[in-house]
Amino acid sequence: MRSAVNMSLCLLLCLVTLTAQSQRRKSTKGKSKARTTKTAKIVTPSYTASQQVQMRKSFYLLYLLERTGPAHDAIVKDAVFNQIAKDRQARLTAAYSQCADAACIGKALEWTAAEIQEVGEEFKRLAVTNPDITETVQRLKVVDRYPLYAENPDTTFIRKAWQDVAAGINHVCRVYLQGLPPRYPRIDSISFRPSDPGFVKQVKTAVQQIMPIGTGNTFYKQSLLGSLKALEINGRDEATRYEPLYKAQNAAPFAKLKRTNWNAYRFSTIMVPGSGPGKAGQTMDSMGIFRCKLAAEQYRDNVAPFIIVSGGHVHPYKTPFCEAIEMKKYMVDKLGIPDSVVIIEPHARHTTTNIRNAVRLVYLFNIPASKPMLIVSDSFQSLAIEKMAARFINEIGYLPYTGLERKAPTENIILPDLKAWQQDPEDPLDP
Repeated sequence: MRSAVNMSLCLLLCLVTLTAQSQRRKSTKGKSKARTTKTAKIVTPSYTASQQVQMRKSFYLLYLLERTGPAHDAIVKDAVFNQIAKDRQARLTAAYSQCADAACIGKALEWTAAEIQEVGEEFKRLAVTNPDITETVQRLKVVDRYPLYAENPDTTFIRKAWQDVAAGINHVCRVYLQGLPPRYPRIDSISFRPSDPGFVKQVKTAVQQIMPIGTGNTFYKQSLLGSLKALEINGRDEATRYEPLYKAQNAAPFAKLKRTNWNAYRFSTIMVPGSGPGKAGQTMDSMGIFRCKLAAEQYRDNVAPFIIVSGGHVHPYKTPFCEAIEMKKYMVDKLGIPDSVVIIEPHARHTTTNIRNAVRLVYLFNIPASKPMLIVSDSFQSLAIEKMAARFINEIGYLPYTGLERKAPTENIILPDLKAWQQDPEDPLDP
C-alpha cells in the first residue's frame, strides 16, 4: 500500500516537473524570438561589382566616400546632410505611392538646384573643419580624377566635384527614367517609354529596394543607387564591360609593355578610331577595315610598338558588336599583327572619346606620356580631328592632349595630357 502511494507521489512530481520545464521552454522561446525581432536590422542593398565599376568611372567622389572609414562616418553623421536626406526620402516616398510613370519617379530622384548648392556649401565647410574630409580632398587631387579642378582651393575643388556627380545622377534620371534626349539620342537614348507598364513596374521595384536607405546612410546613397539601377534596367552597362582593361584581350599587350624599349620608337602608340557599321548584324564596315590597314602599315614601318584600337558598342543602337574587339580580330586574324601588339579601348562612343580614352590608356598602362601618339584614320576624319578643338571643349570641356600636329592626310600627332582623366557627367555610357 505504502509502495503504491509512493509511486503515485513520484509520478505526480514528475508530471509537475515536466509541465514546469515545458512552460519555461515556451517562455524562453517566446522571449528569444521577441529579442531577435527587436534587434533585427534592415539590410540595405550593397553595390554589385558592376555598380562599383560604374560608380568609380562616373562618380569617383562618391566611390571614395562610400569606402568605410572616418570620412564616410563624418558624412553619415552630418546634421545638414541628414536633413537633406530626410527631405528627399519624403519626396521619394510620395512619388512611389503617387507616380504613374517612370518620369515622375525620375523627377523625384533628381537633385534640385537648391539641394546641390546646400550640399556644396556643407562640403566646403567640412573641407575646412573636418580633417578627414580635408584628407579625402587631397587624395582626390593625387589620383587625378578631377584634374580640371586640381589647382583650386580645397573648398572649391570638393564643391565642383560634388556638382559633377550630382549632374551625373541627374543626367541618368532625366535620360533613362524621364526619357529626355541625351547628347546623341540615336545611340544613347532610353530603352523604354517612361509610361510602359513593365518599365514602371521595374522602376518601382527598384525604388522599393532603395527606400530603406534614405536615412541613416550617406545622404546621396539613395539617389546614387537609383541612378545605377536605372542604367541596369535600361541595359546600359557599356561603361562597365571589359573591365579591368589590363586583363583578357589586353593581357598579352599589358605583359609586353614591361619589356618594351621605348627609346627605339618615335611614337608610343598608333591609335585607330573605330568606324561602326550602320547595319544590324554587321561587325565592321569598309572604313574600319581601311583604318586598320593604315595602322598595320605604320606598325610594320616600326614607328610604334603598340596599336590602340578604340571604339565601343555604338552603331547601330545597342549593337552587340564592339568596334575595338572587331578591329583587333581583323588585325590579328587577317593582317597578321601579333595579339600582344593590339590594345583594345572598348568604350569610346565618339571621335572625341576615342582620343581621350586612348590617352587614358597611356597613363593607365604606364606608357611614357612624354612620347607622342600617332593617330591614323581616313583623310576625312583626320582633317576633322585637326579641327576638333571646339567640339572637345563643347562636349567634354577640355582638350585631352597638347600640341596636335597634322603630319599627313591620314595622320595626326598628339601629346597626352592628364586632363583626360576628367570624368564626363553627361555620358554615363563612357564617362
